[in-house]
Parts: sequence; C-alpha cells; structure tokens
Amino acid sequence: MRILLTLQYLGTRYAGWQMQSNAVGVQQVVEEALARMFGSAIRIEGGGRTDSGVHAEGQRAHFDVPFEIPPRGMALGLNDLLPPDVRVLEARQVADDFHCRFDAVGKVYEYRIRNGEVADVFSSETHAFVAPRLDEKLMEDAAQALVGEHDFRAFTVASPEVSSTTRTIHSVRVRRDGEKVCIEVTANGFLRYMVRRIAGSLIEIGRGKIDRGAIAEALEPKFSEARWTAPAKGLTLMEIRY
Repeated sequence: MRILLTLQYLGTRYAGWQMQSNAVGVQQVVEEALARMFGSAIRIEGGGRTDSGVHAEGQRAHFDVPFEIPPRGMALGLNDLLPPDVRVLEARQVADDFHCRFDAVGKVYEYRIRNGEVADVFSSETHAFVAPRLDEKLMEDAAQALVGEHDFRAFTVASPEVSSTTRTIHSVRVRRDGEKVCIEVTANGFLRYMVRRIAGSLIEIGRGKIDRGAIAEALEPKFSEARWTAPAKGLTLMEIRY
C-alpha cells in the first residue's frame, strides 16, 4: 500500500528535507515517526529537496506501508508523533508505481520579503528583511525575462550535480501587500539556489542597485553569475503539481 503525504514544515531548525549524516533533516523526523507507528523502519521519498532553513506548505512524500491503515488515521497518528514544526496536512493512497518526485509536472515556490523600516518579529523566521522601499512593479517587469525555457546555470551553484541546467519557468509574479512583497515562481523544476538567486537579483533591481536588464543578461550564453543569493528563511515550497 503506497501512501502520499502532503506536508507542511517550518525549516528553521532543519538542515533541509533530505536525510543528513551530521544534522537533522525533515525526512529523518518523519521516518522516525513512521518507525514508531509501524514498529519497523520505513523509507520515504520526498518530492522536493528543500535546502537548510527553507520552509514548505505543500511538500510531498511517498512510502510503502506493510499493512493497510486508513489514510486519515495515519495522518492523525503521525501528527501526534511529529514535532510541532512539522505537520501532515493529508495522507492518501496512490498507485503502487506512483513516484512523488519523478511524476511531478511542476513546482511552485514563493519568496517572502518584509519590506519596511522595522523588521517584524512575527514574520522573522519566514520572511527576509529589506528596509529600502522596493519597486515591485519594476521587479515583476524584469522577471518576465525568466519565463520560458532557458539555461539557468547562472542561478545555481558553480558545479551543479545535474545533467542539465535547462529548466522551463511558467510564470513569475511579484506582488505587494502592505509591507510584504512576495515573489512567486512556477516551473517544471528547479536547481539548487535557483529561486533564492532569482529573488536576490530581483531585490537588487527593486532597490535600484542593478539595472533591470541584469536578469536577461544572466541568461545569455556568455553569462555572468547571478551572485545575489537571498536568505533561505524567505523561501517556501508552496506546491508540487501532478
């Protein structure tokens, strides 16, 4: 019986989603809760490999259980065993050959910024703080150069551990709600640090520190690295689509 979980977590005290040998990842605490529930080790597969300090509102993970159990009861039972900063929002049975990572057709990330004179204590763990007033309309206009299929190697690590750095961004939206600015990026897949470097570049454009054409220039064959990486705490995995 294969189960698909939808998970929410605050990534502040975790070294990302994936199991780590020298730190605690979200995958570890979920597997520990499953082991207590079923009395044996159960390996889970995550739909998105969020980095250290990154949050999730719609992470997905699948695993196989040794005997049938009502999905709702499983969700409630796991939440009793999980720490308060990790929650199971839904558990449901899926086909035995379903794979939460390989079957995904798209992901949505949101980068959240507190943009005001004074940092807000209540959003300090989930929003980056930028004091200078950001021009969100200029940011959104500049971001449209990212839409479509491009080589995003300028927006990832120097030596990416992937066969291709080409991805397709379906949409980029920048919106303001009072002193909060959010950057929402939807794509068929993401590279490590990709959204954080997009956000970092857009913040610099919004502050008037770099030209709006810097985004388009970073996508050129003779690229210049997008070296502005926004803090991890502002990033949230919103949804994985199937």
